[in-house]
Amino acid sequence: MAYRFIEHTADMGVEIEGTSFESLLSEGLLALTDTLTEVERVNLELELPIDLIAPSREDLLVEWLSEIVYLFETKSVLLRQTDLEVEAEGGGWRLRGTVRGERYDPDRHEIKTLIKAVTYHQLRVKSSTTGWSARVIFDL
Repeated sequence: MAYRFIEHTADMGVEIEGTSFESLLSEGLLALTDTLTEVERVNLELELPIDLIAPSREDLLVEWLSEIVYLFETKSVLLRQTDLEVEAEGGGWRLRGTVRGERYDPDRHEIKTLIKAVTYHQLRVKSSTTGWSARVIFDL
């Protein structure tokens, strides 16, 4: 697990690590799903395309995690696996790929905590010689 939850007043924070920016995004998905329910209980029964554009990597991280919240809230989809590619495009960044998971089943997926939004509060994305790290706060 390349993420850990951090204490934050009334909200939930997570610090994420990845060897690449794409793996950082994948770990962010796992952290978000693990906030919602037991991530290990999410099967890989459906696949959805993802295509997002943002002006910065920070914005792309927030857009990405917000898209996961949106898919859960509007389509009752829980996600666990990704195949992502991030490219520079038009002065910004484009994320394309697929996500895998399944429809929410209340008999199998006990909700731990609902997420209202992914915030910019204390948002941090950094690269280093060993990979990428980020801090994100979820509004509960």
